[in-house]
Amino acid sequence: MPRCIQFHLAALCFALIARLGAQELAGGVLTSCAAVRALTPRQAAARMPTKVQGVVTLVPADAGGNFTLDDGTGVWVRIEGPEVLTSLPALKPGDLLEVTGVTHEGHFAPTIVAHAVRLIGTAPLPRPRRVTLLDTESGAHDSQRVTAAGVVQAAEIVPRLNRIEVRVRVSTPTGGVAFTLFTTEDFRVDGLVDAEVSISGVFLAYFNSRRQFIGARVLTNSPGDLRILRPRAAEAFDAPEVALSDVTGFSARQSDLHRRRVRGTVTLSKPGHYFYLQEKPHAVRVNTRQTDVLQPGDIVEAAGFFQLEHHRAEMHEAVFRRVGRGPPPEPEEIVRQQALVQEPRATSAPSQDYDDYLVSLRGRLLSVDAKQGEPLRLNLECDGVLVPAEFTSPPKADFITALRADSELLVSGICAITFSESRPVVNWPVPIALRLLLRGPEDVQVLRAASWWTPERLWTALGLVAVVLFGALAWVASLRRQVAQRGAQLAEEMRARRDAAVEFETTLRERTRLAADLHDTTEQSLTGLAFQLEATMALNERAPERSQQHMALARQLLDRSREDLRRSIWNLRAVSLEQQTLAEALHEIAADRGAGLPVAISVTCEGESRPLPDIIAGNLLLLAQEAITNALKHARPQRIELCLSFSPGSVRLQVRDDGRGFDPGSASGPKHGHFGLQGMRERMKRIGGRLEIVSAPGRGTTITTTVDA
Repeated sequence: MPRCIQFHLAALCFALIARLGAQELAGGVLTSCAAVRALTPRQAAARMPTKVQGVVTLVPADAGGNFTLDDGTGVWVRIEGPEVLTSLPALKPGDLLEVTGVTHEGHFAPTIVAHAVRLIGTAPLPRPRRVTLLDTESGAHDSQRVTAAGVVQAAEIVPRLNRIEVRVRVSTPTGGVAFTLFTTEDFRVDGLVDAEVSISGVFLAYFNSRRQFIGARVLTNSPGDLRILRPRAAEAFDAPEVALSDVTGFSARQSDLHRRRVRGTVTLSKPGHYFYLQEKPHAVRVNTRQTDVLQPGDIVEAAGFFQLEHHRAEMHEAVFRRVGRGPPPEPEEIVRQQALVQEPRATSAPSQDYDDYLVSLRGRLLSVDAKQGEPLRLNLECDGVLVPAEFTSPPKADFITALRADSELLVSGICAITFSESRPVVNWPVPIALRLLLRGPEDVQVLRAASWWTPERLWTALGLVAVVLFGALAWVASLRRQVAQRGAQLAEEMRARRDAAVEFETTLRERTRLAADLHDTTEQSLTGLAFQLEATMALNERAPERSQQHMALARQLLDRSREDLRRSIWNLRAVSLEQQTLAEALHEIAADRGAGLPVAISVTCEGESRPLPDIIAGNLLLLAQEAITNALKHARPQRIELCLSFSPGSVRLQVRDDGRGFDPGSASGPKHGHFGLQGMRERMKRIGGRLEIVSAPGRGTTITTTVDA
């Protein structure tokens, strides 16, 4: 029947179905499968009530009780609810049922959700419709019984619980179809491959998430739906041999779907998946399930079915045998543009076709991709374009680590070209990219190794240097902080030790001075007193008058000793500055030391008075006491003047008397039992002060000291 008449009849049927569906919609309950299939997805989703009688055409083994129902038009029925499933009888094709339920939009075509199923009897299966355009159907045959004819390419039996599943791949002039038989009977698939068969069953569509038709499959429960129309002509390796250059080429006869045989030299093999055969200047990919290991250089015969994949003919479902051994083919070195040949209709001689051919390419290694579950891939830059090179078997880890980015490589492998368009073809295919399939590490030759100093390593080294430098700076800063802290501690300890030493030396000097004072005054006075008392006792009876004179002298000596002792005790006082300023303490010393003596002691203060550190004020006070004591003891002055002057950053104390004076260069020192001047010098040295003594015989004495404070 001409195709235009088929299209007109199909359009008439769809119009009739739509009209019947509209009439049933007006009645409220849908009573035919055609009315359900005529619904739009939105209408079917409204769960409209249905009550349909029809015959079961398919009970899939893995459908969970679901089945297809046909009353002249087929529809998929889904069981909803465990109570319906438990009450459902054991269905088989040919059962006549009454199904009550509601509509559902389904995942592809509208379906029925069954709420009740009643077995009425049995009925013959509907006569299948012959289909031819399997790959271009819109899905109109979904859930309908169909029949088609073709050549078996593959057949296998998959055991299931209490049944078997026979899977057959059938090739037709318009495409392939998967045929599945669910049966409990014994079934053999020997001799099916390469036989011409007729298949019948329920057409079920493959579809995507957008409810779009993408392929077809035919399922049945009856072994009789698979019939051999013409047995295979011969064994696999008795199939007609074709040269690699003549694969699926021009023929004046209709395309032959039967098995063909080719011969060539193996260039690459992945056992159980595929291998490549090459006979210069042609090559082909052979897809197989056979797991025999092939090596490059093996001469192989392969028998299988040719199909166009990605604009190139490939052999599928192949069996092969090794018939010889030769030298492994040498790769032909090319550039990228040689592989991307232009469309083949040019009038000039066709260029070499390198697709599926063993070639070599030079390129610069950009990176290595080693992702879990994916083949190892080298990303090469060839003529400014990225070309990936994939390993068909994973190489050793040390090989991967030895490769460095920016290395110049010569890579050998199978050239696999990607084209711009896929089927259905509407224009000449244009090659747009290529990739290489590598056999192993021996296919990678390093022409020029990259410098060890890659940018990544340089940045890593700079980062490490920065980290080390930062750590060193932090360590130096920490050390400086520790040194500063330790220095402060040592300075404090040294200051404390110095203060303790000054205090000890001051105490020792005061003790020495006190010893000298007691020796010069009190001891001598007490010795004289003892002599006078002895004389008094000796003359008491013989010369009372002279005894009284000696007693008077003893009293004078006793008064003098008491005065000397009082002065020494005064010099030992340390509380004069506890609640007074230095100027107030000087006034108190002047008043005390001048009491009862024919000497005028005066104190003046210049500048703005301010508190002074105890060590400075104490030493200046002791120096003033020593100067006054020395003047009263040795100079016999009429007047002693003390002048305390404050200036920014320093303080000065001057003690001046108008006594007899002396020669500083020849003055008596510690060797002669005199410690006054030496004590003054030592005091000023300890507190960092400057001492100046100006004196001359008959001109008085001026003692000036200056201290930074």
